[in-house]
Order: sequence, then structure tokens, then C-alpha cells
Amino acid sequence: MAKRIISLRIKLTATTVLLTFLVVAVFAMLILRFVSEEVEAETKRLASVSTKALDELGTSSSRYLALPAASPMYDNDLAALYSLVRPSIVQETGADVVTAFIVAENGRVWVALADYDISMFRLTADDAEPFYVATADPDAPTLLETLPDSWLARYRDAESLPLREVVNRPLVKGGQEETVELVQYTAAIIDRNGEHLGYLSLAYSQDKLRAEVSRIQADGKARQAGLRRFILLLGIIVLVVGCVIAILQALAITRNIKLLSKATQRIAQGDLSVRADVRSRDEIGLLGQQFNTMADRVQALLLETLEKAKLEKELDIARMIQEALVPPPGLTTLPGFRFAGFFRSASICGGDFWGYHVLAGGDLLLSIGDVTGHGVPSAMISAAAKSGLDTLINVSPSRLSLPYLLEELNKTVYDTAQRKFVMTFLAMKLDTRVGSLEFANAGHNFPLLLRSVNGKPEAQALIARGNRLGDVRNSRYQQIGCELLAGDLIFLYTDGLTEYRDPQGREYTERRLRRLLLSHCHLEPDAILSKVLSDLSEFAGNAPQEDDITIVVVRVGG
Repeated sequence: MAKRIISLRIKLTATTVLLTFLVVAVFAMLILRFVSEEVEAETKRLASVSTKALDELGTSSSRYLALPAASPMYDNDLAALYSLVRPSIVQETGADVVTAFIVAENGRVWVALADYDISMFRLTADDAEPFYVATADPDAPTLLETLPDSWLARYRDAESLPLREVVNRPLVKGGQEETVELVQYTAAIIDRNGEHLGYLSLAYSQDKLRAEVSRIQADGKARQAGLRRFILLLGIIVLVVGCVIAILQALAITRNIKLLSKATQRIAQGDLSVRADVRSRDEIGLLGQQFNTMADRVQALLLETLEKAKLEKELDIARMIQEALVPPPGLTTLPGFRFAGFFRSASICGGDFWGYHVLAGGDLLLSIGDVTGHGVPSAMISAAAKSGLDTLINVSPSRLSLPYLLEELNKTVYDTAQRKFVMTFLAMKLDTRVGSLEFANAGHNFPLLLRSVNGKPEAQALIARGNRLGDVRNSRYQQIGCELLAGDLIFLYTDGLTEYRDPQGREYTERRLRRLLLSHCHLEPDAILSKVLSDLSEFAGNAPQEDDITIVVVRVGG
């Protein structure tokens, strides 16, 4: 079952939407966290300011009331003390003082006042302590109970006064007994001589402070909620806009990609005329241009391939024709001769050729040639020369001489190649009846004659000189003769053999060839040929063949 393909458009849209959502979410989290921290910091700051303001008020109020309290206390004037403390308790002043009292140094409570809705209160949480009647305007002020000495010890031992402390004060309010938490500030009452007469305490309620802090916190929460709504709305807007942009962008991108995909499919189906109409100034547009360029190139290459295939087919035919121009490989046996030949072109077609003709009377005519270069042009010249050679031998057998043969071939090559190509050529006639060897050379490599002298093989070059065929139209050639004995070995070759280079650029050389032939000259021609080719392969290694190679090995004697 084929796997379901997820559209690239869907992938791009989903990815963009997801990234947009993540960015908005992270941004919202960071903003909310920042605002929450700012609100908390502001709340703490305002609470600290309110607490500090209360501390400053309590400290200054207790200190300033304690200063004038020394004189009436020294005079035992309770009414003056009540008058001094009463304004701090009266509701209309707007102060937050809940209770106020003055205690003498001996522990006797001189003044005890409370807010208007508090009827009684204790100074300590000790249940054994009596409740004091709290009045802001007593008709007959009197001294109250005496507090234990331990209660006063904390003020006497305090490093500095006024002393701030948080106290839980039992009181009766609206007929109900309850305990409230108050912040109490106690200052020392000192006369002008520096003597401690007692202590004045003002206890403040924290209700307004708590209410202010609660208001600040509520305001901060409201700000946070408003910000959350704003960020949510903004996130939804950004997300919607991002989705729209993502869809439009995905459509724009995938449209061009679909065009490329369809064009690719049509090319894969063999329609090389299709082109991708991609119009965008980005990488996809560049890809479309490159695709069209590639399609043009593929179409051109296909045409070139077809032409090349046709040419290769024609070259194969030319190669087969050329192979038909040279004798087949293997050992050939004729009366008085045994010989083997080898031909290998450096390309599909080559400029080398060799052949033999049995003349009237049993003489053997050997020929070998090498057109400069290799490939089709050289093969055409060698084919023309081979055709001319066959024609001369068949048409003018009575006038056939080696110089005449080379001179006529020279004219043929000269007229055919127009001096663009030249050809080295060697013709050799062997007559075993009289034991003679005749040869003429047109600039070709000297053949080698190997003969046993006193039981030891010797090699000598058969030297004859002459212009290459096609070089000078009226060239003349010389025929050279020598004695031919049974058992002689004649080795003919083209320069592609001795000039073959190994991977280091060193040539095979005629010297190496001679040593090899002297070592194996007793073998049959085909065996000698195999030895030469094997040694050449070992020498060349993986070096490419740069020129055509032709070899002919002849053994005299049947």
C-alpha cells in the first residue's frame, strides 16, 4: 500500500502557524511574568511605604506627647494628662490610634483611653489583669491598677525609645470581647532633670494599612487580568494574520514547486520540450531557470547522443572494414613461410595496416604501413593505400618492382591526403627458391632480421631509407637486397610498439625489443608474438595506448 503523501503546502502552513503560536505564547509568558513581578514589587514597596509611614507617625506622636506629659505627671494632674492624650483618640481627628495609656515608673496606670466604640480593654493578654474602662472624657479621672514590674522591664531594658512592638490586645467592642493585633509605640516620659517618670504608649490599628495593601493587590490583579485579555486578543490577531500569511506564502511557494514537479514528470515521460514557467525572484525562481537550462541541455545532449550513436555505428562499420583490410590473427602457413600478425588501434579506427600477397612463382610480398596520427582520417588514408597496393599488384604484375610500387603509392597518398597526412611504408619480397630478400622503405622503422650464427642468435636491422609516402610527390625509392636462409626470423613493426610509454613516461625502446627477441627467437612466430605482447603489457601497466600497434613475425622455411 502506497504511503499517503502530506502536501508541502500543509507542512509549510502548519509549521508557520506553530512557530507563530510558540512565539506569541513565549512573548505572552514573558510579559505576564514581568508585569507580575512588577506588580508584586510595587505592592511590597507601597506596603513598605505605608508601614514606614505608620512607624514614623507612631514614633513621632508618642515622642511628642511624652514630652509635655512630664509636667502634669510631676504635678499628679490626671485631668491634664487625659486632655493631652485624648485628641489622639478622638474619632474626628482621623487618627488610627485605638488605645492610649500612661504608666508611671512604679507600674501604676494613670491614663487608659480607647476608641469611641471600645468600652473596655486590657493592657496585656493576662486574663488576671482587669479590664480598664476606656473613656475619652472622664468626669473624675483616678489612678488605675498597678502593672507588675516585669511588664515595665522591657521598656527599662530597651536600648532606645520609642519602642515599636506588635501586641495582641483583649478588648470589649460592641459588647463582644475580642483580641486585636495592634502596633504599639512606647516613649519614655522624662522630666527636665532627666528623671524617668513613666511611659506613654499609643497603639495603632493596621486595618487601613491592610486595606491599602489589599487595594494595591486587587489593582495589580486587575492590571494583570487586563493585560492577559490584551495579550490574548493580540495573540489571536497575530495568529490569524500569521495563518493568512502562511497560507498565502505556502500557495506562492508550492505553486512554483508544483510547476517544477509536473515539468519533471513530463520530462521523465520523455517530453523534453516542456519547460517550467516559474516566475519568482528567489531560490525557487533560480531553480526554475536552472531546470529549464538543464532541460535544454538534456535535449541537446540527447540529440548529440543520437548523433554520436549514429557516428559510433558508422565507426564500428569502419572498424570492421579496416579489420577486414588486415589478415586475421593467428599463425599463417605458406610454402616456405610461417608468419603471424597483430594489429591494435589506439582508437576505434587506426592508421596502421599490414598485408601479404603470394606472387607468381611462390614469392611472398609483405607490406606494413603507418599513417601519421590515428582515428578515422588515418584509417581512410591507410584504406586508400591498401586499395592502391592491391590494384598495382593485380593490374601490373609484369612491371612490379618494389621502387615502382612505393613511387605509385606515394603519388596516391600525396593526391589523397594533400600533405595533411603522410605514411611510413615498407615493402618486402621474400624468395626462398634463390634465397633472397628484397625490400624498399619509405621512412618506416627498420625491420629486424634474426639469424643463428655459429649456434648463437644475432639481430641486425635491415636498413633502407626513403621519404614518407605523401611527403614529396616525385620521390624515388631504393631497393635493397640480402641473403635469405632457412630458419631466419624477420620482425616487422610500427613505432607504436617501441614508443609505447609506461606510467613514468619511459619508452619501451628497440633495445628492449631486441633483447626479448634474441631470448625467444627459436619459438614459432605466434609464440614470439605472444611473448612480445605480454612483455609490453607488463611494461605499460595501466598507461593508455597512444598510438596504433602493428607487428608481423615471419619464419623462413616450411
